[in-house]
Amino acid sequence: MPDIQRYSSPELLPTDGRRAGKAVSRYEAQGLVRVAGIDIETDVSLAEVASVTAVTGSAMGAVVRVAQAQKHLELIAPEASGRLAILADDHALGLMEIATDHRRALRRK
Repeated sequence: MPDIQRYSSPELLPTDGRRAGKAVSRYEAQGLVRVAGIDIETDVSLAEVASVTAVTGSAMGAVVRVAQAQKHLELIAPEASGRLAILADDHALGLMEIATDHRRALRRK
């Protein structure tokens, strides 16, 4: 915020000048508090985005690893492909629950 020069005029009484200075100072302080609050909220939002991204990325990596293991195991035992698909799908659903719970927990804070 720019520095504000104290208003003085020959027509202005000293008490009026002090009162005006206090009012300007109060507005300036309120502005600084609002800016600090906005900065903090921005930092919180950015941390939430990073957190959700990390959880989602980790879940995606886990799905890929399970899919690769499923494909490998199906080559070894093709007759188990249906069962392996059920397990892989259940795993993916579990990861979705975890990611959803994480987002819900962030909203509560």
